[in-house]
Amino acid sequence: MGILARVTSDQRYPGAARVSNPIRTLAGVAITPDTAITSATVWACIRYLSQTVAVPPWHVKKDGKNGPEIQSSHGVDYLLWKRPSREWSSFQFRETLTHWALRWGNGYGEIEPDQLGRPFAMWPIHPERVTVYRAIEPAEDAYGTVIETGDLYYEVDTRGETQGPRTILAAANMFHIRGFGEGPVGVNVISYAAQSLGWARAAQLFGASFFGNGMNPAGVVVNKKPLKPDGLKRQKAEFEQLYKGPNNANRTAFLDNDADWKAIGFNARDAQLIDVHQFLIEEQCRWFGVPPHKVMHLLRATFTNIESQGIEVVVDSISPWVKRFEDEAEYKLFGQNRQRLYTKIDMRGLMRGDMAARVAYYQAMVGIGAYSPNRVLELEDENTIGADGDIHVMQSQNVTLERIADGTATAAAAPGSTPAEPAEPDDPATPPEVGEDEETQARMARRLYAIEQLMGEPTHV
Repeated sequence: MGILARVTSDQRYPGAARVSNPIRTLAGVAITPDTAITSATVWACIRYLSQTVAVPPWHVKKDGKNGPEIQSSHGVDYLLWKRPSREWSSFQFRETLTHWALRWGNGYGEIEPDQLGRPFAMWPIHPERVTVYRAIEPAEDAYGTVIETGDLYYEVDTRGETQGPRTILAAANMFHIRGFGEGPVGVNVISYAAQSLGWARAAQLFGASFFGNGMNPAGVVVNKKPLKPDGLKRQKAEFEQLYKGPNNANRTAFLDNDADWKAIGFNARDAQLIDVHQFLIEEQCRWFGVPPHKVMHLLRATFTNIESQGIEVVVDSISPWVKRFEDEAEYKLFGQNRQRLYTKIDMRGLMRGDMAARVAYYQAMVGIGAYSPNRVLELEDENTIGADGDIHVMQSQNVTLERIADGTATAAAAPGSTPAEPAEPDDPATPPEVGEDEETQARMARRLYAIEQLMGEPTHV
């Protein structure tokens, strides 16, 4: 019943979007995934996200006695961290799939199995070549993998009849990074952002045209005496030669034939051209979830908040893409007998604050015995110091209140001080002071002794 519901309720073509790209926007410019990236802000957003996701180490791990252990000898670990295929590095593979998912909504990579069905290589495939379908009857893909009714499968365009028909790949043999969406296929963000990006593209072209063709001051030449066509043509050519273009802007105009100049245009300040560009940078950043300071827009960034914003962008912008890669790899690359294996992209390097903050953090973690010196060196990508660096230490002054109360607490004396001698036990023959019994006096003596030991100096009452 579940398969039937999937086939009858879902689209035959799950990739269909609810919003179509009008190509030519209301601003009068065409916006496609290729033209959109000609905007400096779009380029910077995609470059930042794709490269940041591709940088951190990506390993296969398994939980051991002392925590997660990297399985460096596993074949999948080599594909993820070193070389997915002979033509693609790990960095290029992740960067490309993230880049495609940001521009087309989906990043695809063919998983090539070996003779035993284990992942042998991964090959990126451009999204324009891939169409996603839902099977209405059982079939097999190019590797012989069975596609059950209701399963997703992928058709890859081979680009030309000479290369053969379309290639069919089962979902198990396709590494699919899906961008934001509401179904098994991510939506094309460029289609949804077309009007915003079209506005930015139009402003960009207007600015180039303004400085390329504008004359300052802009207006008309009024000749008080009529000119013949040849004279008018010569006057126009001389005027454009002298004053047209950015290199000739703001030059003084010299007119003959008793002519006047009347300014009728506007300048960049009056048109708020710069303000529009500043606003459009933030507008484009919103579509990709990138803070403006990551695309070199530092208008509102300060020295007091730039570090916290840098950590915030890792949590809000990078983590979702990292999670997409981890989930897809764990499901597609280990098979059914996963043996408690999983993949992890280590983002701790991206979360580092300034040096003073890291030193304070490490001191606190070493002080409570959580980190050893070797652990600190590993987190800083430094060489360890051998077996002695694996010893965990802790301040001996850290004792419980109960031990202080019952007098069993001991602590190291302060530097340069002489530890106090233990108090002599109470003489049973000595009568207690007025108003105190023996039990109260003994308890106070134990407390004073414990405090004396902790402070490293005699306590006077």
